[in-house]
Amino acid sequence: MTPRNLFKLAVRLLGLVFLYDALMFFPTLFAGIFGSGINALLMILMFAWRLMVAYCLLRFAPQITEKFYPKAED
Repeated sequence: MTPRNLFKLAVRLLGLVFLYDALMFFPTLFAGIFGSGINALLMILMFAWRLMVAYCLLRFAPQITEKFYPKAED
């Protein structure tokens, strides 16, 4: 594997870590929703930002790799 491919793999693994973190938070989400109104909103936001980061890292890994690990000029 080239260093470029390893970087892309690292970005995707970080996305999977955020996805795992969001899914581990999922049961807590239901406990927060049935609490007060502001608490429910905060719990949903805490869940949603993790899913958003995971989606962006998994979906846009090639673009992130292009931006932060450009091809070497020959």
